[in-house]
Amino acid sequence: MVVVLMIANGSCHCFDAPFLKIHTKTKMPPAGRVGLPADEIRTHIRVAAGQKRQECFLRWGCKSTDTMKQRKPFKLIIILLILAGIGLGVWYFFKKSDRNPVSGLKPRVEMSVGRISDITDSTLKMELKTLVHNPLPVGMRLKALHYMVQMNGRTVVEDRYGEPLEVKAADSSVLTLPAKVKIRNLRMEGDEEAAKGEDSADYHFQTVLHFEKAFLGKDSLVLEMDKRLPLYRLPMMKMAGYDFKKLGLKESDIVVKVEVTNLNPFSLEFQNPTYAMDLGKQKRFAEGAVTGITKVKSKSKDVYEIPLSVSLGKVIKAGAQMIGQGKELPFTFYFKSKIKSESDVLDNSDINLVMNGELKDIETFQQNLQRK
Repeated sequence: MVVVLMIANGSCHCFDAPFLKIHTKTKMPPAGRVGLPADEIRTHIRVAAGQKRQECFLRWGCKSTDTMKQRKPFKLIIILLILAGIGLGVWYFFKKSDRNPVSGLKPRVEMSVGRISDITDSTLKMELKTLVHNPLPVGMRLKALHYMVQMNGRTVVEDRYGEPLEVKAADSSVLTLPAKVKIRNLRMEGDEEAAKGEDSADYHFQTVLHFEKAFLGKDSLVLEMDKRLPLYRLPMMKMAGYDFKKLGLKESDIVVKVEVTNLNPFSLEFQNPTYAMDLGKQKRFAEGAVTGITKVKSKSKDVYEIPLSVSLGKVIKAGAQMIGQGKELPFTFYFKSKIKSESDVLDNSDINLVMNGELKDIETFQQNLQRK
């Protein structure tokens, strides 16, 4: 409550001015209006509100400049909240569009199957082409790396590269990593996919980088990638039979029948294949070679005849062994060749297969073929 004292024409007038704070001196009533009653004088009181020259008349609910000043902090808070909301929205938008916004600044490893070589009946050697990329402005030194390859969830390669490696800042290094693969694992997975009519598989590559010193605050870093790649099927061979074509005093000719299966969607060629056969205790009982190229069609199963030469003396010794062991006489058949293929992975691969069995196995297989 504010009490206003007004002196006019020597008379003193007092009255209340509710809801009013006086910040400046009250102006006198206009000239020529002396002796006005207090009620009329009220209508002429004006209060200057600071330098903004705002006027406030005496009426219920009129708000002073102090009230306006009190509102300023609240306005500032509201503005800050709005800006914070906008910033949060922008952050959420970019987070949603890129769940890992710093992924481009992390080292990465890319792997692929480079070449298959030295195929045997139980294992094969595989080369993995590996790119190690370091996008960071500092180099990294590796003391070793572990790598693993899975095909449709089945581990087919797991090995370690122990040579030190330095990858400079914003640079890449290409490695050829050797790997030894068990044929059994590949064939099991290949047979399962073939039953589904699939010619490709899901490959999962995992690499663990081991640093000489802590890098990015870690001693090691696990990098992974997934690829859909062709399902590579290795050629399969089985002894299908044999036949004596020629019996001579010095040499005899034997024709060995071999069933070759190629389940790949591309053809294969055997370049200048060579053959050898152990029979019983006789090493290199018979040997032979085919000059040129033997072509095996895609997704095919055919029987090929292979001529072998054997000396008469070895034939006689084999006959003596057969008298004692009969058709249970063991044999070992060796096949060696270079593969030419439309597939870069199998092209120029060396294949060296070894097949073991007994003569009765060959005869049983041959009888089954004749029934077909």
